[in-house]
Amino acid sequence: MIKHCWLFTVSLLLVSCGGGAGGSLPVVTDIQVDQLKYGQTSTFRLLGQNLTEDFQVSVSNCVGLTVLKGGSDTEQNVSCTPNVVGLGQITPTSMEGVIMVAKTFEIPNPQIKMSTNFGDMTVELNALAAPLTVNNYLKYVNANFYTNTIFHRLIPQFVAQGGWLSLGVTEQVGAGAPIALESNNGLKNTRGSIGMARTSAPNSATTQFYFNLTDNPKLDYQSETAPGYAVFGRIIEGLGVLDVMAQISTSTLYGLENFPTSNVVIKSVVQTK
Repeated sequence: MIKHCWLFTVSLLLVSCGGGAGGSLPVVTDIQVDQLKYGQTSTFRLLGQNLTEDFQVSVSNCVGLTVLKGGSDTEQNVSCTPNVVGLGQITPTSMEGVIMVAKTFEIPNPQIKMSTNFGDMTVELNALAAPLTVNNYLKYVNANFYTNTIFHRLIPQFVAQGGWLSLGVTEQVGAGAPIALESNNGLKNTRGSIGMARTSAPNSATTQFYFNLTDNPKLDYQSETAPGYAVFGRIIEGLGVLDVMAQISTSTLYGLENFPTSNVVIKSVVQTK
């Protein structure tokens, strides 16, 4: 049977399954996996024969490898959370170290669907260039933090900013600790890109984000003394929705400049990949 013990390396989490009872040799003939989403738990189905006997399973680019209950002689399930974009591999081996089968899987760049009262936008996040920022943003996405929030700042030919206030124009509850700035990552503040808003302190971003309505090179990293703002993705579908939002008139309302005179509502944000 698969047993619970873990060995961590730089990129590999190994589950060791030793101490068999000397029965028939286990054989894994196929491995199936559900849709892989960066940062979300996925289940791998190991199919074969004699799978209640001891064997080892290793998975790369996926953390928290766990044996699931309810396995049988012909099927054992393990789960883990993909934490690196790109190719990973799951490899069951015998207790003697013989590879039974190897399954390569691809972890795509995470994507989110942002539904607004003006339409939907699909945003692809760059977890390779800005892992800390992407992980932070997805934490709020998957906690439904952005549901029924608003864009509270619209500046034509500049940015649309949200992720702070609820529909009732009160601060959304649930913001966590600020994160370190990842602006020196090669990503630019071009039209349609998404970045993290912050105060004048570089390492102060929490939940607020912005979309660039045009190319804004002045927001890019310039130097250590002019670090700019961290870009972590871009709109790949629905850029026209952003253009419509940018046409809404603004005023000074609730003590805030550039506040839209009509609500621009984020109905939901859901991770789709």
